Amino acid sequence: MKIDCKKLKELLLRLHKGNVPYGELTDIVQLSRSIIQSYLGYFRNSVIHLCLHQGLTITDLAYDCIAEAFARDEKNKFYKFENFIHSLNDDLESTTEVEIFLAFKSFLTRIANTQLARLYAQSDPNGAKIYRNIRECLKRSTLFTLEKDYRGLVLKTIEKRNDHLEEFPREELEKEFMKRIEHQNNSQELLEVLHDIMINQENYRNSIPLVEVVQIFKRVYSSDSDETECYQVFSCEEFTQFEIKNILLQVEMALKEKIIFTYFAKGKLDRKESEAIFHAFEDIMKDWCNGEESHASLYDYLRQYISIDEQIYEQTLRTKMEYLLKIAREEFASRLMKEL
Repeated sequence: MKIDCKKLKELLLRLHKGNVPYGELTDIVQLSRSIIQSYLGYFRNSVIHLCLHQGLTITDLAYDCIAEAFARDEKNKFYKFENFIHSLNDDLESTTEVEIFLAFKSFLTRIANTQLARLYAQSDPNGAKIYRNIRECLKRSTLFTLEKDYRGLVLKTIEKRNDHLEEFPREELEKEFMKRIEHQNNSQELLEVLHDIMINQENYRNSIPLVEVVQIFKRVYSSDSDETECYQVFSCEEFTQFEIKNILLQVEMALKEKIIFTYFAKGKLDRKESEAIFHAFEDIMKDWCNGEESHASLYDYLRQYISIDEQIYEQTLRTKMEYLLKIAREEFASRLMKEL
C-alpha cells in the first residue's frame, strides 16, 4: 500500500483536533497497519516464529500495535498519540508532510518493538532474562560495544574491527564456546569467553548479533533452571524522565485493566481491595524506576493502603498479588527492551 503523506497529515490533524468521523478513523488504522506490517517485514522469520508460538498472525500483531498506539486514558483521550504530537519539533500544522510521515513511522515502530519484546519475553522467558543481563553488562563493558547495523543490535569487539570478513558461523562459534566453558556462571564471565574467542581468530569478523549471543548463552543454562540472573531492579538509566513516566503509565493501565476485568468485575475483589492493590503496585514500580531494591514483601506494600491481617492476606490475596507481580514484570521488561 502506497502511503499518501498529504492525506496522512490531514487525518492526523483532524484526529488531534478531535473531529475525525468513523470512516476517516478507519483510514488512519489502515495506513498505520500498512506502516507496521512493512516494518515487521524486516524481521519476518523471527516475527513469524514468535507469532506462531503465541497463536497470532502478523496482521494480528499489527492490529495489537495499533490498539496500543491509539489507547485511550480515563478522559477518553488518545494519550499516546497526543504524546507523539507534543514530541514534534514544531506544531503539527507547521511540520512538513514528509517529516510527519517519518515521525509517525518512528512512533509506530517503537510500539512495534515493544510488542515484539513482549512476545519474545512470553515465548522465551529465560532468553529474555539473559538478554537483559547482557545489556546490563555491556553498559560498563571494556570488551564489546553494542551497535546497530542491518542485522539489528550487534556486539563488536573494541580492539579489532574487520567487518570486511564473513560472519562467524553460528554452529562453529557455539561449538568453540562450549568447549571453553568451565565454571563461568554469569553474563560477564561468559562475555569474557566470547571475547577471547573472537579476537584470537583471523577468519571471521569480530561482531555477532545480540540475539545469537543470547541463544549461545542459553546453552550454558538448563532450560528449566531458575539459576539465570534475574535483576530485582530494572535499569532505567537509558531513558528520559518523560520516557520513564510514559512507561509507568502504560504498565499501570495494563495492571488496572487486569485488576478490573479479572477480579473486580467478577466479584473476586471489592473496590477497596482493588484500589489498595493498584496503589501498592504503583509504589513497587516507582521503586523499580528509582533503582531501589526493596526487601519489603508484597504484603508490606499492600498494608500501607488497607488494614488486613497477614493470615487473611495469605488466604485471600497473596496468589492474586503474585500473579499481578508477574504481569507487571513482563509488561515493564517488555517496554524497557526497546529493541530486539
